[in-house]
Amino acid sequence: MKWQCALKMVLPLAALALGFGLSCEKDSPPPDSSIPPVIPVQTLPKVTLQIAGQPFTLELAVTRPARTRGLMFRKDLAPDTGMLFVFSNSQPRSFYMKNCLIDLDLIYLDPQGKIVSFTTMKMPVPGRPLQTYPSTGPAQYVIELSAGTAARLNLKSGQSIPLPRRVLTIIPEPD
Repeated sequence: MKWQCALKMVLPLAALALGFGLSCEKDSPPPDSSIPPVIPVQTLPKVTLQIAGQPFTLELAVTRPARTRGLMFRKDLAPDTGMLFVFSNSQPRSFYMKNCLIDLDLIYLDPQGKIVSFTTMKMPVPGRPLQTYPSTGPAQYVIELSAGTAARLNLKSGQSIPLPRRVLTIIPEPD
């Protein structure tokens, strides 16, 4: 009887831990595998950034699990919200859309907040290989917003997005 209770507590934790290995983010897509369909929404700290003069409230993804999870399983994203991925160094980055349910704009930033490149990532097509979306140069920060936001704001490569001191002083988990 006691082992059944322990098993009921351990299995959801194991499923959650395994689920962190699959995401909208990172350098190369993982092999196709299934994840438990119910994974609780993560609660992350937030920061407000001014992008092209408009405020955006972004969740901060500074740990490996948070960066790996990204915006997985989100069915919608308010037009003034998104996620800011903080990495420990600047290097070429590549994201993919495993388990992402909405199209997203992806904005790669250098250590000073200058836009390296940006693109729109499309929801994956079931049964097809995942597409990767690489940066055109080294990036330390990556912003994900609702698809179409970069075009609406008329963003350009080389444009700066001011990063507050709070973001610049974060020491994230290593990549």
